[in-house]
Amino acid sequence: MLPISLARLILCIAVWVACSTFSSSQARTLVLDGVLTSSFHVKDTAVIGAPSDQGGIEDFTYHLVPPPSATSKTSKQTISNYRHTTTPPPTSTKERTDTYGNKILELNWKAPRGEIKIVSEYDVKASVEFVPVASTASYPLQPGALPADVARYLKPSEQVQSEDPSITTLSAELVKSAKTEGEAVTRIMHWIVDHLHYTLEPAGYDALTTKREGKGNCQNYSHLTMALLRAAGIPARLVRGRTLGKSWEVDEDNGKRRWTAKWGEGRHAWLEVYYPDQGWLMYDSQAYHQFVSTRFIRIEVGPDNKAVHTDGLILWATRGSARPKILDVHVETDFTQDKDVVKAQKSESTPKNLIYAAALVAVPTAAPTVVPVPPPPPVIAKPMPSPAVPIPPVPPAQPFKPDTFTFPVAFGNLEFPREIRLFEPVKTSGKGQYSLEQNYMVETAEYVTGDTLYAQAFEIDQPMLLTDLSLALHRFGGEGGQLWIELYEDNDGPGKLLTKSRPVLSAAIRTPANRYEWVPFSFEGSKTIVKENRRYWIILKFTGDPIINWFYTYGKVVSPEDGTRATLAKKVVWNQILNNEFNFRLRGLIRE
Repeated sequence: MLPISLARLILCIAVWVACSTFSSSQARTLVLDGVLTSSFHVKDTAVIGAPSDQGGIEDFTYHLVPPPSATSKTSKQTISNYRHTTTPPPTSTKERTDTYGNKILELNWKAPRGEIKIVSEYDVKASVEFVPVASTASYPLQPGALPADVARYLKPSEQVQSEDPSITTLSAELVKSAKTEGEAVTRIMHWIVDHLHYTLEPAGYDALTTKREGKGNCQNYSHLTMALLRAAGIPARLVRGRTLGKSWEVDEDNGKRRWTAKWGEGRHAWLEVYYPDQGWLMYDSQAYHQFVSTRFIRIEVGPDNKAVHTDGLILWATRGSARPKILDVHVETDFTQDKDVVKAQKSESTPKNLIYAAALVAVPTAAPTVVPVPPPPPVIAKPMPSPAVPIPPVPPAQPFKPDTFTFPVAFGNLEFPREIRLFEPVKTSGKGQYSLEQNYMVETAEYVTGDTLYAQAFEIDQPMLLTDLSLALHRFGGEGGQLWIELYEDNDGPGKLLTKSRPVLSAAIRTPANRYEWVPFSFEGSKTIVKENRRYWIILKFTGDPIINWFYTYGKVVSPEDGTRATLAKKVVWNQILNNEFNFRLRGLIRE
């Protein structure tokens, strides 16, 4: 442990996370060309226990929302063979369509006891064609010309406070001088991806909380984006659905770089933006513009998450304190066809953080062409020679002395949920009336003790004497062997080995079910000094049979856009770039 009070350590962490720099010179928009096509079967299972004690449950309702088929300019989802089965059969089944067009099934049981199993299944054909989206929509839009079912998404809602002065002021500044809707939308999307970072446990989910905190999950990104868009007079609605854990790749420069996009398996929120000449276009303001990948399943739409949180919603009534017990919730997918032939046809220099996009060609009404009269060429006087200025000699670099490093600090991607909880806290709507809904928390982690090596980069802005380096890990099994960290210098990926940590016994890593913990690896005594403005790479190595997951977050928090890599251990080529950032923590000493 470092010799520092907890309060001082927290202060140091905050300062270094806020002030440390990293290279973002490559961050940009990758404009894509090609196709994604997938066919797969989905089986969604929930098993819930209904207790007989504590007054029992008098009335129990489970909600299903069958995913609809949907088509946009770039993305298409076709659903077939939807069916559901339950054990035991429900007392009654009610079908209705809500005000936003979502079809809802309400399965109700009277006085249930024991296990209730609900299984829904369906087939999906999904495709993305990265064709240019040519929009002639000028900006600002004319609200009176919008259909009524579209104009409703210009209004504020409980979690999208688009009329709040802080939202309207920022929105107006972002879209100032925009001539086309596409330009206005892109400016807002770029601001979002550059000013928010991802966390699974936000302080709240609404737009104002998101703007204040500067971070959040998929709900937060979507709600703040929609607030800024609606404030700008652009219709936007929330999509609630699922993501699948299967990755897909973008080839850049004939395989020199393979950008790999991967999402956790679970609930997800994104949005759709309305263009008068294109209809609704899909966006995920964390990463995707004008499309979502074939790993996204669109389920329900509405003004915000509170208005459309129906799929998987549980309601019950009891005279006592009984509550249902979640015994199992999981989704299985079986891909029968999957094709990703996608290349980066070009790149654009904005935003600061990486996004993928289909080409958006904004074609405003042409203004009259004015041909300027060229001015006469300037007369350039011949410069007078100036005397040579002697260049002072560069003094040799002084070696760092470990005993000059005395101030403890910590740095890294520090936020991750200690426990994976798939449901929100129980809510009450009256005496004996309760509800429980699934949240958007997903277990984003990689199995890192198999045949694939993973490397995480970092850069700091001043020298540090490294004392330990921790990773957010969970051990599922395997008693034998050891783990250690190797630290590498940079060569467009891990290059020369710099040093190794002390090993940790696999059996000594004890993490409870559904929990991830910091596992520290000591560098004490190695006198390892990490220098400023240089890139270093972390690789976890092992012997024996440990089964270890390393947690990651979406996007990049402190590392460069290409700072998370993977390669086969038997054929090391560090050209595969991941769209996430592993959770790591450096602790050490700097000079005061």
